[in-house]
Amino acid sequence: MTIPKIGLGTAPIVDVDWAGLVATALGLGYTHVDTAQMYDNEAAVGQGLRMSGHPDDVFLTTKIHQDRFRDGTALESAQTSVEKLGRVPDLMLVHWPPRGVETEAVIDTMLEVQAAGLTRSIGVSNFNRPQLRAAAAKAPIATNQVEFHVLIDQSALHEEARALGIPLTAYMPVARGKAFDPPEVGQIAARHGITPAQVVLRWIVQQGVIAIPLSTKVENLKANLAVLDLSLEPEDMDALTAVATRENTRFCSRPDWDPVWDAE
Repeated sequence: MTIPKIGLGTAPIVDVDWAGLVATALGLGYTHVDTAQMYDNEAAVGQGLRMSGHPDDVFLTTKIHQDRFRDGTALESAQTSVEKLGRVPDLMLVHWPPRGVETEAVIDTMLEVQAAGLTRSIGVSNFNRPQLRAAAAKAPIATNQVEFHVLIDQSALHEEARALGIPLTAYMPVARGKAFDPPEVGQIAARHGITPAQVVLRWIVQQGVIAIPLSTKVENLKANLAVLDLSLEPEDMDALTAVATRENTRFCSRPDWDPVWDAE
């Protein structure tokens, strides 16, 4: 199974016509859309897929809220997601590792979801290295979706994922716009005649990592998709990797949900 390298993220922001945005993105050539139960927009995303006229030609990902593994309703919630989306997703993820539930038990439940025909493949999100190893020992894991951008050093997790044959997916790939701030980003953008957003997204996908940026503007949607046709020089990649090592800042932290990020 191949996940398209650039997708449309739909993490919630206010006053967005999600159906219209999804339909617009698909009209521009996007073939990958990411949503989640927690975003409360699965029905609108499904409507956007149908508005595009090609709802089954899109790689669709959604995520099961971690609480559903604690209260035993993961299977039922997955069925509700399918009903809202109007089709079976290509991929369902565990949104965060649920505290108090062993990884093996979580993956067993995900396999039940898959066996029930509610998803074509399964994956995880926000899993650290030990959790990812435990998940991979139980079942094929399509991806681990994590915060990944030029301001965070995810090299250890990326190395672990590569060793396991699991691609990473980058959420918040432009770090809420803060990824444009380092001078190295602007210098590379000017040298190549591209935008800072294209620089930081290309750095991600050129490492074999999938990116799911969110934008509501047509010109930005086009520019984000265009990174697939760009290339950075090795010295550019090295300079940006040095930025990630130097800054190493996480912007999405949820103390009640976070695993031990640097666990080995």
